[in-house]
Amino acid sequence: MSRSEAEQVNELSAEIAAEVLEACRAGAPEAAAALGRALDAELELTVGEPEEFDLARWGQKAHVAGLVVFFQVGGTGALVALAEQSGLLPDWLPDPDPTGRSKLDTLAQELGAVLLPERFFPDGFSAGWVENLAAAVDRGQPAPSAVAVPLALAAQDGRQADCTLIWPLQRPTRVLASSTAAESTADGEQGQAAGGGGQSGKAQSLSLGALPEYARSLLRIKVPVVVTLARKRQPLGRILELGPGSIIQFDKGCEELLELDVAGRPVATGEAVKVGDKFGLRISSIVLPGERFRPVKPRSGSEGQAG
Repeated sequence: MSRSEAEQVNELSAEIAAEVLEACRAGAPEAAAALGRALDAELELTVGEPEEFDLARWGQKAHVAGLVVFFQVGGTGALVALAEQSGLLPDWLPDPDPTGRSKLDTLAQELGAVLLPERFFPDGFSAGWVENLAAAVDRGQPAPSAVAVPLALAAQDGRQADCTLIWPLQRPTRVLASSTAAESTADGEQGQAAGGGGQSGKAQSLSLGALPEYARSLLRIKVPVVVTLARKRQPLGRILELGPGSIIQFDKGCEELLELDVAGRPVATGEAVKVGDKFGLRISSIVLPGERFRPVKPRSGSEGQAG
């Protein structure tokens, strides 16, 4: 397998439509529960058949505000779009407070875990309000072979809505950007491609995608990620006494945060959450690297005179 083929293994494409459909149908109850928790409603979700995505045709009824949830997998992505006119979206969605923001982040992570095949677990995800669903999808640049799966939502109070899962997107991180920001980014890219060496009057956002290829290849290196519940030291004799049914008591309280280590180094702390039927960690704070100080030795008298 060539390098380019290896990089595409974990990227979304139209060829995985059957896998996505299977994942959606298997995860429909969990996806409905996740949407219900975020939107404060009890929902049922029915998965339709995959079809070729036509932005022009779909966009005729999608020039409305709504909710977008996107997932990034490698250099590609997918999104779920739900229109405001569905009546299922809460009033706080256009301007969420920290609690609402947390709900949206959790929703994006949960949907990414249950609507996509397990081997395409998202590298990144986000959710938010957009003023125009069609424009948001267009910013994400659906591939010419893009596929859509209709997802029908039904609430217990009789409200019904249709949302759509669309993939692959060629620029998924632009979905939630404002149209002005997307145009500025595109203009900046065109200017760089033309070889313009002048400084732009606007600050350019830092993107991992802007790194050179040799640097981006480092981002594909896999490192061990460990979540630690608690630690303690025990006499070796006590360890030898352990068996099925033994209980080890820790000094750490049940409400205390868990520790996240990457490659053996502390990186963050967070709280345990449920992501579908899996365990997850919601990051609460990042652990800053320790500062290192070296004593500055004064120069000797001879060195001072020589200067």
